[in-house]
Amino acid sequence: MAICLDGTPAAADAVTGPRHPEMCSCAAAAHFCLVAQAHPAVVPHARRSARHTLAAWRLDQIADDTELVVSELLTNAVQATLATPTVPSALRAAPPMVALYLTLDPDLLSVLVWDNSPEPPAQRPYASNEDETGRGLVIVQALSDQWGICAPPGGGKVVWAQLSAPSPGHR
Repeated sequence: MAICLDGTPAAADAVTGPRHPEMCSCAAAAHFCLVAQAHPAVVPHARRSARHTLAAWRLDQIADDTELVVSELLTNAVQATLATPTVPSALRAAPPMVALYLTLDPDLLSVLVWDNSPEPPAQRPYASNEDETGRGLVIVQALSDQWGICAPPGGGKVVWAQLSAPSPGHR
């Protein structure tokens, strides 16, 4: 069971890293999983995939917010993965990976992003107008009902956010 670093219930119990098949299985009403090589190009692909998934789930009302949360969390994951020291490429079996996981329960959308770095992301609440980075987690906090960081048993970390999903009568 994943233990959340901030003491909140683990929204990422099934997430143990992309090397494990249980990453893409869960008991939620609906789920989506994307496992990809850690590269900046995965971020726009993940945003489009999340938007298409939410359209299929008839959640267009929260697509903009979700797309921004996905973008911020996955950008952090790619940067953390690329900054994490790895074994030399000749000894590495596969390139470093990141994973995006969306789950939908009746009234809650969970966005989970896994990367191989155990280091929690740094929150900079006072980024200046001149700073090109540093606002991502502040944006995630503002758009989500709750968010947190979990340390899955397979290593790395999962940063997750939960957004209220509109009720079926409001779709």
